[in-house]
Amino acid sequence: MSLNPAQREAVEHDQGPMLVLAGAGSGKTRVITARIARLIERGTRPDAILGVTFTNKAAREMAERMVPLIGRERTEKVWLSTFHSFGVRFLGEESKRLGFEGGRFVIFDQGDSLGLVKDILRTEVGVTRNVDVPSLMTRISLWKNAFKGPDEIPASTFEYDAIAREVYPHYEDRMRRMHAVDFDDLVVLPVRILQQHEDVREKWRARFRYLLIDEFQDTNKSQLELVRALANSLHNVCVVGDDDQSIYGWRGAEVGNILDFEQYFPGTRVVKLEDNYRSYEQILSVANAAIAQSRGKRHGKTLRAARGLGDKVRLVTTNDATSEVEFVVNEIHDLAQNHRIPYKDMAVLYRSNGQARILEEELRAGGIPYQLFGGTQFFDRKEVKDAIAYLRVVVSTRDELSIRRVINTPPRGLGDTSLDRIAGYGKLHGLSLFEALQRAEQVPGITEPAKRGAELFTQCIEQARTSLLREGAELVPTTKRLFEDAGYTRMLSAGADKDSKRRVENFGFLMRSVERYASAPSAGKASLSVFLTRLTLRVDNEEEVAGNKVTLSSLHSSKGLEFPVVFFIGLVEGILPHSRTTDPKVNEAVLTDVDEERRLFYVGVTRAMNRLYLTRPLRRTNRGRVIPLTPTRFLGGLPPEAYEAYTGRGRERTSVQETADFAAQILAQLNAK
Repeated sequence: MSLNPAQREAVEHDQGPMLVLAGAGSGKTRVITARIARLIERGTRPDAILGVTFTNKAAREMAERMVPLIGRERTEKVWLSTFHSFGVRFLGEESKRLGFEGGRFVIFDQGDSLGLVKDILRTEVGVTRNVDVPSLMTRISLWKNAFKGPDEIPASTFEYDAIAREVYPHYEDRMRRMHAVDFDDLVVLPVRILQQHEDVREKWRARFRYLLIDEFQDTNKSQLELVRALANSLHNVCVVGDDDQSIYGWRGAEVGNILDFEQYFPGTRVVKLEDNYRSYEQILSVANAAIAQSRGKRHGKTLRAARGLGDKVRLVTTNDATSEVEFVVNEIHDLAQNHRIPYKDMAVLYRSNGQARILEEELRAGGIPYQLFGGTQFFDRKEVKDAIAYLRVVVSTRDELSIRRVINTPPRGLGDTSLDRIAGYGKLHGLSLFEALQRAEQVPGITEPAKRGAELFTQCIEQARTSLLREGAELVPTTKRLFEDAGYTRMLSAGADKDSKRRVENFGFLMRSVERYASAPSAGKASLSVFLTRLTLRVDNEEEVAGNKVTLSSLHSSKGLEFPVVFFIGLVEGILPHSRTTDPKVNEAVLTDVDEERRLFYVGVTRAMNRLYLTRPLRRTNRGRVIPLTPTRFLGGLPPEAYEAYTGRGRERTSVQETADFAAQILAQLNAK
């Protein structure tokens, strides 16, 4: 494997902590895989190496690259996983420390957590007015990621902070009673167990001789604490990342983790990867100039192009947002038809998802195929979530949230009133909701249809549970029978409209997923619990760019991707940096700073390989009023020799002098603010 000097230094480092500052497109995956291969070739057991990434896709890519180096057998023994996948494996071994019955637990996704918070607001806190539930959940998630328990949250005068502070202990209590964990718990709970139980800590430290953490700039406080808890006395911790690409502060990422790594692990060797193999020099000069203007602390580095000079960046000014989109679509059509550039090689990036709506309309009108990256996920669709809820109740009858989701799907006469009465009866007699449903005939005020509905539901769940516990039970027929007995299959098939057919197709896809899992050689004795865990962990906003389609993506979703041609739109103040940064509201759940917004700009620019368009509208109209727009401050200070200014009309290039004048105009507008 060919390595440049900096890459080789990172690969050949033997003992002690190391920080690899890997700029965009600098070959960090090659370095990580080569380092693991070298450690194994020098005698380290594969299962003594833990490699942690943020996505399953990244973990798979690492494994695929390692197979030619060390063989499939040794590759499969290396612990390559996401933080959340590691947490599942850890809790699977140590769940007795949490008091979970039989060591089983269910994993709540974001939708489940939101549903639980809504119920707590109604039943425990008594908030009846409309509340921004996602904002409350964001606050709780940030507290957990910062490693703060319910009793560590200070009082606040901010309304939403006060409500979230009241909800948080109820949320944690309900989760534990249901033997449920959320995604944040998959990191927080292992850390708490490791910190509180010395025997567990020593066991896991002895298991791993080397730790390698990818995308370290995206780690939060709890993830940092997990790394510290697992690190043995040798401190063989290698972290790879780029502080210039730290863009997830809004979900708890701490850029200070990578900036201050040397304080956490004294004696750290620092290696900088600055040779970029992705983009041409003109693109990198724009990226370097923009990020160099950051005001906060950063590890200084400058990307160097390995591919040559390339075309100048095209900076395009249009009259308004409509003409901006028209320009982009016309240019895509021209590149595809006249330059033979496939649609899949082109992407349009934007700061906020709302910017995609007008793009979609124009692309559809132009007959250009596209795909939204970071849009609605398959597993977020109602019929899929309903089916998964049924399966989760089979795994754990304590999963009250899933019970409430499907108890009346299809209708069984069990509306909210009946269900609340049954739940109240259960609370009075120390029963779970499922146990109370089994005794529905004893609950005062419950109608006969509701009693029959409760009986039907609990019977089909118990039947499935009994079947799966039998020796030699088969997963696929059991799950099919469950949905038939529950009337769910019949309900989905009842409609004849287009939406009904789509729901049937989606449900069929889920069932085929069950079949694929059960028939896989690695499945062994197929477990419904393991299947659901795998299903939950793959719903981590990972999507594949597939087919010959233009990709539309937010800047946050684009990280880790690359495209030969990139259109970066909406480069005006208020969009980038976002108005939440420059004019925050009191109840904003998360405030980002301007430096993080600048890093977003840097990430967008460095997605481009061959050709980059930076576009901005001059004005917008609001209720008949024309409002001039200021170019984003991130365009100020860019080297004029690296770009050409264009107008959106007919894609006309301006003169060299006009380009210089344009740069001066931007600076003047920015200085006037």
